Amino acid sequence: MALCPYNADELAEVQRILEEIIAGARASSQAPDVDEIIERLFDLADHGERDPEKLRAAIFRRAA
Repeated sequence: MALCPYNADELAEVQRILEEIIAGARASSQAPDVDEIIERLFDLADHGERDPEKLRAAIFRRAA
């Protein structure tokens, strides 16, 4: 039984994307808080999305 559906490279990429999104969120007054960003990011990634631009757009679109 696998405890984590991501391999090390995928986790590193998700972390990189997460850090970029959080940095961008700090510059926006309408951005979701960090906990919400993490929840949204992993929900999207769990459903197969890996494109950084699509992830970023989806997270900020839901915040608007």
